[in-house]
Amino acid sequence: MSETKYDELGYLNNGTVKTPSFKKHTLADHQKDGYWIEAVDINGNGKLDIVTSGLAEGEVVWFENPGWKKRTIAKFPLPVAIDTGDINGNGRNDLVISHNYGNCMFWCRPEDGKISWLENPGSYEDEQEWNRHFISDLMAAHRLQLGHFTQTDKLELLALPVVGCRPYGEGVHEPVAVTLFQVPDHPEEKPEWEGSLINNTDFRVIHGVVKNWFGGYSGPDLQSVLLASEEGISWFYYDQKSDGWKIVPFGEGDQTGQAAGFRGCGNVAYGRVGNDPYAYIATIDPFHGNIVAVYTRKPGHDLTDHPWKRTILDTFGEFDPETQGPGHHVVTGDFDGDGNDEFLVALRGPLPYQGVYYYKCIDVEKGLFERWRVSTASAARIVVGDFNGDGRLDFATTGYYTPGYYLCDNSQVNVFYNDF
Repeated sequence: MSETKYDELGYLNNGTVKTPSFKKHTLADHQKDGYWIEAVDINGNGKLDIVTSGLAEGEVVWFENPGWKKRTIAKFPLPVAIDTGDINGNGRNDLVISHNYGNCMFWCRPEDGKISWLENPGSYEDEQEWNRHFISDLMAAHRLQLGHFTQTDKLELLALPVVGCRPYGEGVHEPVAVTLFQVPDHPEEKPEWEGSLINNTDFRVIHGVVKNWFGGYSGPDLQSVLLASEEGISWFYYDQKSDGWKIVPFGEGDQTGQAAGFRGCGNVAYGRVGNDPYAYIATIDPFHGNIVAVYTRKPGHDLTDHPWKRTILDTFGEFDPETQGPGHHVVTGDFDGDGNDEFLVALRGPLPYQGVYYYKCIDVEKGLFERWRVSTASAARIVVGDFNGDGRLDFATTGYYTPGYYLCDNSQVNVFYNDF
């Protein structure tokens, strides 16, 4: 029997494309919480675990892989974002978390917004709380990224508020205070980290951030970020030659203002096609929006070639001024193993605009994608990884359950095993 062959975009010889198939495994059911999810190897066994949190109960939960045993490792008032990295240099993954967020982005006070890190203990007893260490106050701190952004000697923390530093709702559409912290020596002994304000003029309503590992504008040694904000999509990076931070705009997103005054982009991810790691950029527009769009350029051209063409792929329902739209997160990954990235969109609901949609690139230059819904469970965020070690990318989600904003019918934590 001859081997079935696919071309460079994953088409079968008869012109069809691989149909996505995933097996759902539920780790937690009927949660009274649900917002953040992260994939990280906690105990160093070479398997990706899952960490979740939410603003209702405030628990930070570790699901250990294999077996998915659930442990509560911390509890914070109103935790928002989590990132992972070896903060104290002992070879174990720690967690950095923003918390004490306040009632909502429309009512942040000067005291609302703190950042801490959780120290991986290295021994893992049942229900053992991890030691927590304070990093800094930062009003409306909402997204975090650990990386090497300005130098390679020490780990750095990029902290991104969602609104400007004017209290009681006056800062919703004001520039945010983007702040950079360098991880100090012996961080577990420091009462606070020193931070530097690196931008407070150019970004409003930052809701999405994705790290560029290396390359592109930041060069081969440093990392940078793509930001989704009221301004649209921006590449934000440190330029070693000029010793300063620079911004490259890629697109404005939705600037109609019809979505209760929100504009731009709400989330962003970049996808590889062939040898181009930035062949397309997928977005949800605007903040908490209902529009799924992609930005594309002519294949084979350099990243710096402009303009990028924006193509709207889907509009999921109407934008409600009170609850906004159902779109909340977008991620990319090569799920069908053809060397090109697909992307996933998380919709919080309610039905029919709920679950996870899978988008497959058909013609990148024309912005053509085919889509399937691969889950109907409410999804606040998605993480991608090989959770069962079979060499194929899986994904996992957590349900959206945030009092005062949106409560899904059944907040679950689910792993979706690749079953192509």
